Amino acid sequence: MPFSLERTITLPVESGYSDSTVVMGAPQALPMTQRLAAALELPPETPQMCDNLDLTTWFRDGAAKELATARPGPWSDDLDTAFYVALFLRAAQHSIRRGCPMAFS
Repeated sequence: MPFSLERTITLPVESGYSDSTVVMGAPQALPMTQRLAAALELPPETPQMCDNLDLTTWFRDGAAKELATARPGPWSDDLDTAFYVALFLRAAQHSIRRGCPMAFS
């Protein structure tokens, strides 16, 4: 959600991973994801303003793998983890910037 929530909200909506869905405010998610990104030292080449599948394509189609080989770091130890940190970071930023909730299906 693009606005602050005092706490997470659990909804009885099934997903592929559980019987419920957790919703939180992007202003609360942003600092957490920024700390994770800093700890992983995500490279500046990680797509910043992501449209459609830019971030997914960058990780999946080889640019991230090539950079990981040329300039390894904590982020390159586990590209799946780096992808999800970047995904949630960019989702929180997008939600705040555009004032819209994020929906995954």
